[in-house]
Amino acid sequence: MTDRYAVIGNPIEQSKSPLIHTAFAQVTGQDIEYTKVLGPLGGFAQAVDAFRAAGGRGMNVTAPSSSMPSPTPPIWRPVRRWPGRSMR
Repeated sequence: MTDRYAVIGNPIEQSKSPLIHTAFAQVTGQDIEYTKVLGPLGGFAQAVDAFRAAGGRGMNVTAPSSSMPSPTPPIWRPVRRWPGRSMR
């Protein structure tokens, strides 16, 4: 099953994240879809909620939206640690 991820922001057109993450996933054999989501002013939290409700597994926030107050509390999940690698 394909895992869905996205980058959200406003503006979002400039983001290279989908290209970068998709290329990395292909090289590492991961089945993901990584898209851009416009986070409308006054509707940022709703866009995050809609992505989550549609089965989205994670999002990144791009600048300048990353300087906005967080619309929802962060969801912290354990990080997968690669054997023999430091997480510094």
